[in-house]
Amino acid sequence: MNGKLVTILQISDSAFPTGGFSHSVGLEAAIKLGIVNTAENFKQFTVQCMENAGSFSLPYLTAAYQSSLDQDRLTHLDSRCQACLNNHVAHRASVRQGNSLIVTAAKIFPWPDEQIRRIELLLEEDQLHGHYAVMFGFLSAVLQLDLHQAHQMFVFGVLRTIIASAVRLGNVGTIEAQKIQFELQQGVDDIIRRNMTRSVEDACVTFPLVEVTQNTHDTMFAKLFHS
Repeated sequence: MNGKLVTILQISDSAFPTGGFSHSVGLEAAIKLGIVNTAENFKQFTVQCMENAGSFSLPYLTAAYQSSLDQDRLTHLDSRCQACLNNHVAHRASVRQGNSLIVTAAKIFPWPDEQIRRIELLLEEDQLHGHYAVMFGFLSAVLQLDLHQAHQMFVFGVLRTIIASAVRLGNVGTIEAQKIQFELQQGVDDIIRRNMTRSVEDACVTFPLVEVTQNTHDTMFAKLFHS
C-alpha cells in the first residue's frame, strides 16, 4: 500500500478533525447578502475563494514546508501571517484550524523525533498563533509529503469546504454539488502553477470582494457556521 497516498487521503478526508466543518469560507454571508443566489455565481464565488487561497495562503504553506526544521523561521512566518491576515473572520478561522490540525496530528502520527509535539507545545505556550497555511506546510514536510501534493490538498480543502457548506445551507443539492466540485477541481493545478513561485512578501488577496463578504459574517443575527 502507498503510505503517502493513504496519509494524503486521511488528511484530506472531511472526517479528519481540523474544524473545517464549522467554516463556510464566507459562503453563508455571501448567500445572506444576495451575492450568491444562482448556480453560476456560486461557482464564481467558489473559484474566487480558491484563487485567494492560492495567492495568499500557498506562499506561506510553501515557505513553512521549506523551513520545517527551522523553528525561528516558522515563528516568523506565523507572525507575518498574523499581521497580514487582517480579515478578522478569516483570521479566527485560520488560527482555529491551524491549532486543531497540529493538536490532532500530534495525537495521530507517532513521529519519533516529536517534531509535531514540539510545535504543539509552542502553541500551548502562546509562542505561536498557529495559522492554518503555516501549520499545514510544516505538517506536510514532517510527514514527507510532496510539496505539490500539499498544495493540491490545501486548495482542494478550500473547495471541499465550500461545497459541503453549500449543501448544509441548502444552496445546492448533493448531486449538483458533486458535479460542481468535479468541474472546479480541474482548475486546482492551474491555481497552484500561477502561485507556486510567489513569495510571502508577494502574498496577496486577488479577489477582495470575497474578503469583504467574509468580514460581515459576525453581523448576521443567525448563522450556522463560525466563518
